[in-house]
Amino acid sequence: MAARRRRPTPIVAVSGPSGVGKTRLITRLIRLLRRRGFSVAVLKHTSHRHAFDQPGKDTDLFRRAGAVAALIQGPDGLALFAPPMDGARALAGLLPPCDLVLAEGWREAPLPRLEVHRRAVSPTFLCSTDRRVFAVVSDAPPPRPVPAFDAKRLGPLADLLVARFVRPVAPGRRPARDP
Repeated sequence: MAARRRRPTPIVAVSGPSGVGKTRLITRLIRLLRRRGFSVAVLKHTSHRHAFDQPGKDTDLFRRAGAVAALIQGPDGLALFAPPMDGARALAGLLPPCDLVLAEGWREAPLPRLEVHRRAVSPTFLCSTDRRVFAVVSDAPPPRPVPAFDAKRLGPLADLLVARFVRPVAPGRRPARDP
């Protein structure tokens, strides 16, 4: 019997300028999708340098000694310290199986994109120049015809994400209805 190949988990980039509310939107979408019975993972991309590992700790010592990567696991989770990988899809391959991956940032990645926009942060819309944007969460109407959502009412956005990207609910899993 041939092994079944698993369909790649859909990845949706959540993009917008700093301070527009991407992280808050993602955390609210995670809670909403979880209540509906779906599992969600998140990838975060930053162009800023961060000291993820602690100098002098075992994983740092292993890397400085020449290890190509160091992974540490404890009772509550794990952390991988390794060179950057080539793109969101490669990173998503490290995640446990889930129904949807939301990727914060990843502006240059060839991914379908949900734009988060607020007039007070930026007058311009990403969707005016980026055709990968399939929907916008904003306090203003977008400059081109894409579905637009209010950040205070995310149920319709969750409906769109499920319809467009998530596999049908497996038998035995019952999505909850929004309150």
